[in-house]
Amino acid sequence: MEGSSWMLSVTIIYIAAMIVLSWWVGKKTTNNENEFMIGGREFTPLMTAIGNSSILISGGYLPGIVMYGYMFGMGGMWFYLGWGTGALVALLFWAGFWRTTGAVTPTEWFEYRYGRGGRLAITVVILLASLAILGWQYVGSGAVIAGALGISTPMAILMVGLVVTLYVALGGIWAATATDLIQFTWVALASFIILPIYLIFAYGWPDASQLPANFMSLPFGTLPVIKFIVPSVLTFLLMHQSLLNQAPYWARSAGTRNLRTVKIGWIWTVAIAYTTGVIGAFIGLYVRQLVPNLEAPSLALGSMLNLVPIPLAAVIMAGIMAATMSTSDIYLVSGVNQLVRDIAQYFLKIKDSGKLLKWAKWGTIIYGITAVIFALVWTRGLGMLFAFGTGIGAPLFIFYLDSWLLRIGNGKGAIAAVITSLGTVLYWELLTDHYTQIHTLWLVFPVAFITLVVVSLLTKDKEVEAIPQGGKPSDLGIQILTSMRRGYHDTANIVNILATYTVNNEIQAAHIHKELDVLEKSGLVKREAPRLIKQLFFELTPEGEKIAEKYMDEGDLALLKSKNIDRRSLEFMRHLQERPDYLYLIADTFKVYMTELTAVAENLSDLGLIKIVGQGRIKVELTENGRELLKNIA
Repeated sequence: MEGSSWMLSVTIIYIAAMIVLSWWVGKKTTNNENEFMIGGREFTPLMTAIGNSSILISGGYLPGIVMYGYMFGMGGMWFYLGWGTGALVALLFWAGFWRTTGAVTPTEWFEYRYGRGGRLAITVVILLASLAILGWQYVGSGAVIAGALGISTPMAILMVGLVVTLYVALGGIWAATATDLIQFTWVALASFIILPIYLIFAYGWPDASQLPANFMSLPFGTLPVIKFIVPSVLTFLLMHQSLLNQAPYWARSAGTRNLRTVKIGWIWTVAIAYTTGVIGAFIGLYVRQLVPNLEAPSLALGSMLNLVPIPLAAVIMAGIMAATMSTSDIYLVSGVNQLVRDIAQYFLKIKDSGKLLKWAKWGTIIYGITAVIFALVWTRGLGMLFAFGTGIGAPLFIFYLDSWLLRIGNGKGAIAAVITSLGTVLYWELLTDHYTQIHTLWLVFPVAFITLVVVSLLTKDKEVEAIPQGGKPSDLGIQILTSMRRGYHDTANIVNILATYTVNNEIQAAHIHKELDVLEKSGLVKREAPRLIKQLFFELTPEGEKIAEKYMDEGDLALLKSKNIDRRSLEFMRHLQERPDYLYLIADTFKVYMTELTAVAENLSDLGLIKIVGQGRIKVELTENGRELLKNIA
């Protein structure tokens, strides 16, 4: 009773603190739908790494790493190492690509690649996958919290789900990020530093003679390496390729300051995953040694809490709650991003920023409660819920691979791939028990890939048409050309600098990518390369530069030719003459979207005229070169 009271008290205090923090953060940071969804693209490497890693150290995964350590010794670390390897693939291939597309959600990019129908089909995939994995988090943490607090599992699921929904609705991705910093630190300290240190001092080093043979051997312990069902090294690696390509990771990358930030943040993400994987399996060794005859391996973490002092157990239990919240919040945000971008803006054509922010908040409540209900009614078990979510989301890996490298797919191929993948998952997971023999992902990945390639090759899309001879670019084309003349050459910065224009004209990133294709076909811009991330970088051709300058005033052109900046950048720098300032305050002063000023600031930083500092809200200040330039301008 004393232990339960401790745990209940700590948990209640923690929940209240997170809700108050989220309310305060939301009030200070979230003034429009853009800041709700991607934080004005202001996030730093630290925030990116913690945000990513918080998804790993979750209420579903934290009990899992201890359970697999209990079952397979040090081989259990591959449950986390598989995720870390998936993060490594994302780092090497397309985390930076996600950011450089300029798209808030993956579906905006996929509309460019696969058209309106492809976008709708992939939206279904993302929403279903996020719903299932949110449910998985709630079911996993609910079971542990219910046992510790002495309440029913449905009550625990309801408590966790409603708390997460409430605080995300209060502050969007900024609330999720601020609370993640606290929650990750809490969980990392309690579960991966203090707990193993206590175990070593209390029980000494694990005794190999009291453990199964090869339990302490590296790198596989007793975990099967080549096996086509979970658990095995190979299937953990495959499973996390699906997981690491889903919408929350896009949202985390899309919210970063620049490409360099993405790379540094994801390097730390991989390092955290590998480190916590080893430590988590190590904890599982102790449970196997001290409580060798558990009724079920899934009880390993709960049993561990009975072996440590009550205050430490209470802190760890609150940490499980924290872990669930820090994972669920970004899945909830990314799901709501789809609702705002794909329904409110795309279909309903809502422009007003206040209305869009209300859509985001109410969308959070509706989607969040739906996820709670989904978790409450799911009866197939925790592992099946996770398998369903990763199986549904598996085609995203194929679409990224195609978009980034192959560039074979089209709209009909994407729709066919989604339909066949959904059919495969439903048949393999729900209508039969074939998943017990071969994990669903071993079928979904090849089915999605083959379907996309075959159908796309059989149904070729017509080629992009150039601007007619003697014609002029569209209004969007002119905006892109003049933006490039002002110094914005990658797609992300073009999208950012045109934020107000795109909202007012009901345009999203896909439209800008399509218009860039037209400008390229017309010989006005040149793409750095046809594939990989360089496909997102452009430069003006002499003809494109000539046309761009026709639509620019003489003052801007003179300043660009003499000082390499435009009047908007000059106004921005003059604002900093008296003192450094926070970017969000400057955005409020100029009454523009944060993302626009993010583009201006990054461009001036690249030119060495300003310095960007800070780990929370970022601050900008003039460099000596910047001050010298202002002195030389009348």
